[in-house]
Amino acid sequence: MKRVAWVVCGLLLSWSVFAVEAVPPIPTLPVPSASGVVSEQLPSVPLRPLPRVNGGAFDLRFVNVGQLVDLLYGEAMHVPHVISSEVLQDTRQVSFQYDGKAGDLRAFVKVFLDSQGFEVNTRNGVDFVSKKSGATPVDRETYVYTPRYRSADYLLKLVQPLFGDRVSSMAQMPVPSTTRNPASGAAAGIPTAASDAMQVSQGPTVSAADQLVFSGPASDVKQLKALLPQLDTAVGEVVVRGWAYEVDDTDGGNTGFSIVSKLLGVGVQLGSGTTQADSTALQFGAGRLGFTISALASDSRFHEVSSPNVRCVSGQQVKLNVGQRVPTVSSVSYQGTSGTPVQSVEYQDAGVIFNVTPTVLQDAIQLAIDEEISSFEATTTGVNNSPTKSTRSLQTVAALKDGEVIVLGGLIQDSDSETHSRERFLPAFLGGHTRSKGRTEVVLVLQVQKV
Repeated sequence: MKRVAWVVCGLLLSWSVFAVEAVPPIPTLPVPSASGVVSEQLPSVPLRPLPRVNGGAFDLRFVNVGQLVDLLYGEAMHVPHVISSEVLQDTRQVSFQYDGKAGDLRAFVKVFLDSQGFEVNTRNGVDFVSKKSGATPVDRETYVYTPRYRSADYLLKLVQPLFGDRVSSMAQMPVPSTTRNPASGAAAGIPTAASDAMQVSQGPTVSAADQLVFSGPASDVKQLKALLPQLDTAVGEVVVRGWAYEVDDTDGGNTGFSIVSKLLGVGVQLGSGTTQADSTALQFGAGRLGFTISALASDSRFHEVSSPNVRCVSGQQVKLNVGQRVPTVSSVSYQGTSGTPVQSVEYQDAGVIFNVTPTVLQDAIQLAIDEEISSFEATTTGVNNSPTKSTRSLQTVAALKDGEVIVLGGLIQDSDSETHSRERFLPAFLGGHTRSKGRTEVVLVLQVQKV
């Protein structure tokens, strides 16, 4: 008996030694230095891919229902299945999260499909996923709206944040008329052989959309019908009257703007920024417009350049150009093997240019004004075969009441001319020499009235 016990103890001891030798030794860590920083980095061990676990955790965001169902059955559950086209074509976006602890993934998917209006019927171990037979389809209506005052694109930008992509703009396209040349003996209007000539006449193409099309539930259609008439209102219109004057013989202490204020008996100073009805801007009511124009016309220093009178829609730009179009070299290209230079000529406006954009509000008219004085002169540096454009511009935004008048000035242009005259037989120092300087300022008078 003792001999058997010694044999068993020997076997256990030998097995424990073998097990100890089988366990790999634990790698030793490097001894940290005095500063506490490890002198050498540990060798990185590549990670092995984890085996795929059936029914693991999922966290999917913003995925289509059809794609999600196909992914779950094909990659996660590995269950024989048949998915109907109605399920696969479902483009509704959902978020699907499953932590793997809620039980069977298959049961969880069935609950999810039931909440989306689908059902799972299992026959002979095969899951048949389809739309619920007893589910009542949502009544969808199509509504076409033809704008009365506003453009379809304008209304589309306003209602799209509320209704999304269910509303779109559409242009009325003409119906093509088809004309066939039937063979002999064929009745008119009946298609003949493929060899018959067919002519399709297409009407003019409509580039701008002029209708809105909406498809959705009846409640949304009702809401859209009540909203569109409130947005599709008549666009405000204004009449812009302008008088552009050139003021000559102005010196440093007597600008054209100050001359206008003196003629009108208004002690104002030139200010910057948005003009308001205060002491820093020349802005007055319509009652003084006739007196202002008469006072400027009677002064010999004021020369009327233009007096436009236009009617425009709110938000549209009115452009006044008094000057000329000057050809300038925009680019030079070399063609052929000989390298022949070819110049591209671009015409640019020069003179007195005004761009006025009125915006009609409830109690005011917002007026965006862009004023420019430009001229061309000979180029002395760089590309000397193209003139140089000298520009002076002014940009401002004014809030005016209906019928109010605003006067703008401050754009000054200096000119320096020199002439020589003498007889041919006289020396140069005996000839005549004339040099003159001039200063011209442009003053703009604007009035806006609602139609």
